[in-house]
Amino acid sequence: MSSAVVPELKRISREEAMRLGPGWSHSCHAMLYAANPGQLFGRIPMRFSVLVLGLVRVPLYTQKDRVGGFPNFLSNAFVSTAKCQLLFALKVLNMMPQEKLAEAMAAATEKQKKALEKLLPASS
Repeated sequence: MSSAVVPELKRISREEAMRLGPGWSHSCHAMLYAANPGQLFGRIPMRFSVLVLGLVRVPLYTQKDRVGGFPNFLSNAFVSTAKCQLLFALKVLNMMPQEKLAEAMAAATEKQKKALEKLLPASS
């Protein structure tokens, strides 16, 4: 039985990553967590729903099709102001340039619009 060779992993700076060239893909994930001591439906401790709903892996990249990755993530349904809070945090913490945030929102909105048009054809 042969053992698989695992490539060495090492942390590199953003500048080094950007110099890798077109043959490389860049991927980043942020882990967000917000504990809630309340109860769901007045009887289920929120820690269970936090485990399911409160831990989110946000893809901070956009694929070549300009829809996959972050724009596709933004086209999902968000609870209350969660999407606004996410976009605000990414902007304030300088985790993504404002232009990229705007492009991702536009792509997500267009994707949602096309999905709605399939469900609700235009009335004549």
